[in-house]
Amino acid sequence: MKTNVPGAEWLALFGAAVAVLGALYLVYKLMRGLGRLASAVSNGSRAARAKASKTPGFRILLARPAGSASGRTAKWLGGALTRHLPVFSFGAPFSLVPMGPIKGGLGTASVAQARKRMAKADADLFVWASRQGKGERGLEVHGLSRGGGLSPADARLFTIALPGARKAQTEDVARLAAYLIAKHLQPALSDPQAFRVEKIRDLAGELDSVLANELPVSQTLRNEIEADFCAAGVRVAEELGELSALDKVIAMRRQHLEAATMTADTGRIIQAKLELGRALIVRAEKQFDQVVVKEAISHLAQAVEGLRGDPVIQRAQSASDALFKAQAMIESRKRFSLNFGS
Repeated sequence: MKTNVPGAEWLALFGAAVAVLGALYLVYKLMRGLGRLASAVSNGSRAARAKASKTPGFRILLARPAGSASGRTAKWLGGALTRHLPVFSFGAPFSLVPMGPIKGGLGTASVAQARKRMAKADADLFVWASRQGKGERGLEVHGLSRGGGLSPADARLFTIALPGARKAQTEDVARLAAYLIAKHLQPALSDPQAFRVEKIRDLAGELDSVLANELPVSQTLRNEIEADFCAAGVRVAEELGELSALDKVIAMRRQHLEAATMTADTGRIIQAKLELGRALIVRAEKQFDQVVVKEAISHLAQAVEGLRGDPVIQRAQSASDALFKAQAMIESRKRFSLNFGS
């Protein structure tokens, strides 16, 4: 004989619903796990193929950006590197390998994952990004660079803050992004003396073209580009006698020094004074002006005085003094041996 319990049908329905939800949750977890496994296999396969590739040149891994509008951002960033990296790497060949996203920005796990992929692909550069918003720092481009012969475990970590708004991601900003990434790929690009002056002339022209338009980027990035343009322009003027960029360099460096404050980076101020002094001397060589020469002497003297307080310069001077003392000691002993030895 059946006994009817009040509410038994509702309890049965509730139990069935819980069972269905539990089953759905298990399916979700299973699908998510399978998705992660498939992603890991795909990334591993791409990294292995990249390592086995005989394509000459730099090997660059580009992860799909994390965050909103990832597809559009991936297309823009990939296009920026494809179109403009050859210009700033002076035609050096490279291959661009797409990878799955790295989530978590600069989190410890994210960086460890990036290093692991870099090692497996034997890549020279790994770039990933995350979109944080629409401001001038809304798109954070992170990377690991083995420039200088570093191992993946020692690869240098960097971040470039670019504008996140779609309308701000212009072709000029794409060129700027490619240049900044190229500097991490080839650290020597930060030193105009490291390349032939003809290449630096081309670089100065490219940077001048980028700076000709209003850039929707942070003042920090603009300062970096302007400083690199000034360094390149001065070398071109000194060695090739081409003065097309010289007046811009002089005006730009004067503005930098006027805007500088006592709390500003001392190194940047010294660099600005050095380049302004050198630029003024080149200008005076073409058309002598005593006032210009005196200004150049003033800036260079202040730069030298500032460098004397630099700990690195002080250590170098101490080492030089000790070396001179040791050499003098040996010479003194040699003279003693020649004059009084048996």
